[in-house]
Amino acid sequence: MADVVSLDQILDGWIDILQSRFKIEIAHDRQAAFFKAINQLGSSIGESEEGFLYRAQNRLLTQHDWAEIIHLATNHETRFYRYKAIIDLVSKYSREFARPRVLSVGCSTGEEPYTFAVEMNEKGFSNFQVHGIDISAPCISHARTGVYKQNPAIPDRYVSRNAAGQMKFYDWLKDFVSFEEHNVLSDQPIDFAQPTTIVTQNMLIYYRRESRIRILENLALMLPKGGYLITGPAEAEEAHWKPNYLERLTVASASVFRK
Repeated sequence: MADVVSLDQILDGWIDILQSRFKIEIAHDRQAAFFKAINQLGSSIGESEEGFLYRAQNRLLTQHDWAEIIHLATNHETRFYRYKAIIDLVSKYSREFARPRVLSVGCSTGEEPYTFAVEMNEKGFSNFQVHGIDISAPCISHARTGVYKQNPAIPDRYVSRNAAGQMKFYDWLKDFVSFEEHNVLSDQPIDFAQPTTIVTQNMLIYYRRESRIRILENLALMLPKGGYLITGPAEAEEAHWKPNYLERLTVASASVFRK
């Protein structure tokens, strides 16, 4: 093994691996928390900080190890009905399409896609599809189960509840929702053609400006004519993204573009 390296060098090594191999960027203010978590993961399998990095650099980790590492490197803050204003926008714009197709980018454990599905059913839609993508394999695996801690925001007609405090979405609702493990900075296309509305909230802030623009450009290319791209209120502005082929709508609660 190489000479002993400093903790800063070990952190830099992880950041380089995630960027070069997986196109994952870690915001500066999240690096300390990531480093603590990655060292705890290494310790759980009997590796020192330097030893765990060595195994990663020399491709000696299992697929399961990498899934856990990617999970630790990405943000998973989410909840049901997280931003009601954006949920209402999705329902409003969906009325313009005979078969609405909603793409949730950075869906984490699936609360947002299921929220969209519940809300659209509540609004009377009968022919729609919601697709969630996230880079974290554990998150997507969780989302596909449809099992969550009980939440009063979800009406009983959509879930079964048990004495252990869990709820599970009924299969008839899950038929409207699909999930995919996907890295938005990869060249692989998203397996969801012609989404009529794309939503990405609080994900772009974890990428550098150049990467944010690339992500937004790729998402915009997926839209059909008349389709909508919705981001958090300041996310597009912070990237200084001003596409001339999309119409910017005046919406206080979000950044909204129409193709």
